[in-house]
Amino acid sequence: MAISKYELRKAMKDAGIVFDGARDFITEGMTADAAITSPNVGVPAVFTAYVDPSVVDILTAPRNARLLFGETRKGDWTTSSAIFKAAEIVGGTAPYTDYGNEPTADVNVVYPERDNYVYQTTIRYGEREAAVASRATIDLISEKQRSAAEVLDIDANKFYLRGVAGKRIYGLLNDPNLNADISPTTVGTATQWADKTTIQIYDDIIKLFGELATNSAGRITIDSDLVLAAPPAVMVMLGKSTEYGKSVIDILKNYFTNISFVTLPELANASGNSVLLAARTVDGAPVAELGYSEKMRSHQLIPELSSYKQKFSAGTYGAIVLRPYAIQIMAGV
Repeated sequence: MAISKYELRKAMKDAGIVFDGARDFITEGMTADAAITSPNVGVPAVFTAYVDPSVVDILTAPRNARLLFGETRKGDWTTSSAIFKAAEIVGGTAPYTDYGNEPTADVNVVYPERDNYVYQTTIRYGEREAAVASRATIDLISEKQRSAAEVLDIDANKFYLRGVAGKRIYGLLNDPNLNADISPTTVGTATQWADKTTIQIYDDIIKLFGELATNSAGRITIDSDLVLAAPPAVMVMLGKSTEYGKSVIDILKNYFTNISFVTLPELANASGNSVLLAARTVDGAPVAELGYSEKMRSHQLIPELSSYKQKFSAGTYGAIVLRPYAIQIMAGV
């Protein structure tokens, strides 16, 4: 039933509601017995959604180069290059004579160099951007800082393995002084480990070790600190077992007294999988060092009108391979 202006004015006056100076009242559409809104359609979904307070991080491939050899700092970000000294004993002997003074014993000294490659990344964030993210309980600034640290470390791992193109910087997988890759033994028509038995895979690893022992003139032995690196798909093959329940890893640990295993995704590529066997030290001296000048340097935080930016940098020499004969790669497994 519609309400008249007179009835509305009287009801308001009786209730003590007074609008001095009001010239008129709008009563069209006002009813006492009918709804004027749309039928109930329920609660908007946003009010019933659960927002998990935790943040799920998207994982990247493991960065395991530093598990093969240790990292060493050399200089800082102002260093242009690093110079190393290598000495080789040369000479020989001859039957003694009172009047002879030949041959001689001498030493050859060389000074190989590696460049220091300094690289960078930058983060940017706005005041409103950070405030909006905080409504979703996301600390945007710290997440971006963590991202900067991660991308620097991803590239550090890449440089340790592959070096830097155009620089005197090489990696564990492409140093020009490394021995040429060898191939696995062909058994029938099988070369890949997926098609080989436990013993045949073990024999391929023994072939790898034979290269190290021969090239080191026997200085690398079964008691040396050895590391075997393989991509994930190939590492699985080391779990193949014999009919007696002995896996490839079991047999290797029974023969080598000090061998460890590292999963290295970078050993898988379009042309096939590879494995790497290396001695970490020879006669107590390191075989290779992963060199860096800066792990992570944070630069000045720059404020703008309503945003901020900050640069982060790091420096690398790649892998400094001191004894290349102690590293051997087998391709095509």
